[in-house]
Amino acid sequence: MNIKFKILIFLTFVFSLFKQSFAHELNKDEVNSLINNFILKNPQVIEKALQNLNLERSKNNFEIALTELRKIPNPKLSSTNSDVTIYEFFDYNCGYCKSVMQNIFNIYKKDKKVEIVFVEYPILSNSSLSAAKASLAARNQKKYFEFHSKLMKHTGKIDDKLLLSFAKELKIDVKKLKSDYSNEKLMLIINKNREIANRLNLRGTPAFIIGNKIYPGAMSEKDIKKAIALERMKWI
Repeated sequence: MNIKFKILIFLTFVFSLFKQSFAHELNKDEVNSLINNFILKNPQVIEKALQNLNLERSKNNFEIALTELRKIPNPKLSSTNSDVTIYEFFDYNCGYCKSVMQNIFNIYKKDKKVEIVFVEYPILSNSSLSAAKASLAARNQKKYFEFHSKLMKHTGKIDDKLLLSFAKELKIDVKKLKSDYSNEKLMLIINKNREIANRLNLRGTPAFIIGNKIYPGAMSEKDIKKAIALERMKWI
């Protein structure tokens, strides 16, 4: 028998017991005994009901986290008619993140109806945090994506000397960069990103959210296109 049908029968059964308890004065022990017997004979009904409940809770938690993620002022590439949003959680010391950078830019170059949000998620080292803060500080001089690209293309050690070197190459005002770097608003963005990542159970980088689905790990350009197409099919 279909599990959903059994759950319906169970709920109807319980409701009828309560009606009987009022009509025929069944005592509490008799009602509990009948319910327990039904559960013992059909344990899969309760198991399935709990699975559905956990699934619904997980879905609700995801939607709440995604709503809060949208409010965080992370850097993004977008147009006025974007219909699908891609969130990329990344770390500047992550080799896999570096390998997918060009895929992300290619997607946006070819499909201007996609919005891409760059979620600074430094988890690998202290230098990851320094790089994230420097990139966000560079945004105040409209140099975020240039700075981001330089860091993603860099394959060696990241330190303060390198960050200052990149800033000078990009003709960024270093004095202002240092001042903005110390602004607590940058850490507020990063900490909120970390909080959302933890709530979504993201344990590594890169990780993507495309539409309403999480894609952990590196994605090829082809895979990203498939995920976008899948999301757009929901609106047909």
